[in-house]
Amino acid sequence: MIIAIGGGEIATGETRKIDEFIVSCAKKEQPRLLFIPTASMDAPGYIETVKSVYSSLGCVVDALCLYTETITDEEIKTKISTADIIYVGGGNTLRMMETWKKYHVDKYLIDAYKEGKVLSGLSAGAICWFKKGHSDSLFFENPANTEFIFVEGLGLVPYIVCPHYDEEERMSFDDMIKTQELDGIALEATTALVYDNQEYKIIRANHNYHAYLFKEGKKILLECIDL
Repeated sequence: MIIAIGGGEIATGETRKIDEFIVSCAKKEQPRLLFIPTASMDAPGYIETVKSVYSSLGCVVDALCLYTETITDEEIKTKISTADIIYVGGGNTLRMMETWKKYHVDKYLIDAYKEGKVLSGLSAGAICWFKKGHSDSLFFENPANTEFIFVEGLGLVPYIVCPHYDEEERMSFDDMIKTQELDGIALEATTALVYDNQEYKIIRANHNYHAYLFKEGKKILLECIDL
């Protein structure tokens, strides 16, 4: 199962209901959650926030740090294979995907999906599960570059996704998706796509936010399940 969150602040509790849903999907009393903060280059504050939130929800939380720690391939594989839930953080999607390939994290995450683990994440951590995602990765390298690009994900969800669709600058997705052959899904803050058994549904923690399907040149408001 994949739970891809469109946006919202985990630290302030905006995604709390979705976080609770993620934990419930593991169907374990004390699930092991692995946080992967590659997109933020292992930002310490982000790691502490995720550990605090998910520990409060009953998880045993670990982090896979590829920038700030020296870690072997076997250790990476073991961390991923022994987790019940994997949560990927936000940040620079393009750099994250390139780093994952270097350390074979992409391969191990696909294996985790096949093993039935709960895969989740927000922003870059949502994009990574899709075929492609609408990304501001170029801004991280050069703040003067506000161009959005499509970044290739792992391809587990057969759509092109746009997170943070409630933000005005994300409206470029409407035109960019027209050049693509795949359908698109746009997720606003505190909404999440749940992909399971080749089907999806949309959940949300706040009824003021929405999600949309872009199909055959049309923008369709999707039904959301309020948590």
